[in-house]
Amino acid sequence: MKIALLLFGQPRNIENPNSFKSHQEWIYDEYDVDTFCHVWWEKGVEGYDVSDWVNEECKAPENPIEVIEERYKPKNIKVEPPRNFKLSDDLYKRTRDKFGYDHPWSEKTLSNVSSHLYSIESAARLIENPNDYDFIIQSRYDNYIHNFPDLESMDGDHFYLSDHHPRFPDLMYIFSPKFIETQFTYGKMDELAERHFDKFWEPSAECYKYYNYLDKFFIQQLFPIHLPVRVIRDSTGYGDTSQLPSEYLQKLQ
Repeated sequence: MKIALLLFGQPRNIENPNSFKSHQEWIYDEYDVDTFCHVWWEKGVEGYDVSDWVNEECKAPENPIEVIEERYKPKNIKVEPPRNFKLSDDLYKRTRDKFGYDHPWSEKTLSNVSSHLYSIESAARLIENPNDYDFIIQSRYDNYIHNFPDLESMDGDHFYLSDHHPRFPDLMYIFSPKFIETQFTYGKMDELAERHFDKFWEPSAECYKYYNYLDKFFIQQLFPIHLPVRVIRDSTGYGDTSQLPSEYLQKLQ
């Protein structure tokens, strides 16, 4: 099978080899993969802003592009310096009127929501011909994959996401090219808010992605699956393993 892997965002903890090793085990070693990357990085940047609910300092690595190119060998990569995003005046007013100014929706967090969506869209737009691929996988530089489905058994009419919570969890998506427009959310934030903001449960990336999905596709095509992916938070670990089955933990020993 021909697979496009999208990687986006801040190269957090890129020095930890475990994320790549898990992608290699479950994806690169199993399929014919082209990788498309968007990266927030600039030489001299010491750290990244993190959202209010992330209780950690996020230092910028010294040479993430070298690491990404050596490990993932991207077919196409776009590198941009980190920047602050501002909502349009109308969207900012909608957001503050409904959700207020208090934690966790600080200016920094709202900027990170836009940054997240922009990075995903930028990575997806690097694919010149999405229909060249059987499936597209959206992942992150700091994801550790503990288990992964057999793509040969999956249905191209379904959009696959994790079942670990009900509100459009976004650590990883698996979908056929027909769903590629679900990745183009950043440029539609105002339009989505105009039509759906009364239903937003929070002004998060997940919420914008969910309503962007529903603008084009049926909720019945969403297919939550067991997808045990965890975010790596340090230079040596595997992410939070506290809720994982014992068979996954045994593999790490």
